Amino acid sequence: MSSTPLKILMIAPTSFFSDYGGHIRIYEETLALQALGHQVIIVTYYKGRDLDGIDIRRTAPLPYHTNYEVGSSRHKLAFDVYLAWCALLVAWREKPDVIHGHMHEGALIGKVLARLLRVPLVFDFQGSLTGEMVDHGFLARDGLVFRFVQRLERWICQHAGAILTSSLRARALLEREFAVPPAQLVPLPDCVDTERFRPDQFTLQQREALRAQLGIPADRPLVVYLGFLAPYQGTDHLVRMAAALKEA
Repeated sequence: MSSTPLKILMIAPTSFFSDYGGHIRIYEETLALQALGHQVIIVTYYKGRDLDGIDIRRTAPLPYHTNYEVGSSRHKLAFDVYLAWCALLVAWREKPDVIHGHMHEGALIGKVLARLLRVPLVFDFQGSLTGEMVDHGFLARDGLVFRFVQRLERWICQHAGAILTSSLRARALLEREFAVPPAQLVPLPDCVDTERFRPDQFTLQQREALRAQLGIPADRPLVVYLGFLAPYQGTDHLVRMAAALKEA
């Protein structure tokens, strides 16, 4: 990391901020970068919660389809056009030193801006674009559109200065499926914020009282899942595993 404070433009193709998933990663990365003295500007969709101490620039609202859910859909193309325009305006005004694109849409927009401004692009890889679109039922693996999107995904992955991955598995996927040189891949696993998640801040009596309030026996093992509840996230597998453990 540079010792000189940098101005970093993050492009987040989502309704930042909500309390789940990739939003937490964007948030924690921003806090870490700010703690190192860097300035971070986040460009994102017009919906989402503002956060104290974080510079968030939002797109204009769409003239239609206001009650949207983020995910693979044809409407998301319009959101990303608005996002690209907003990011261009912010980049032109702020003259960032680095473009940090989250997800493939953010990296694609970021690549254009990085080339215009002649600055490096960092791609925050949070999973396969084609894989997500198939999981959402938006693409069929045997279709022509799938092959086009897969080629686009490969191009995006191969044209970032560096790619941050949330796991070693993701790094291996990029090497194997998208022929990304290992030197460009930097694993940056998601971690627990130990300032926020501190069980020791509660006394034994407080924990026992909370278990009793929730109807959880004191001697029963407790596993907590924090994340988005949807079949494509594998939560149906978690439920089945919980049932199997209960019967064991």
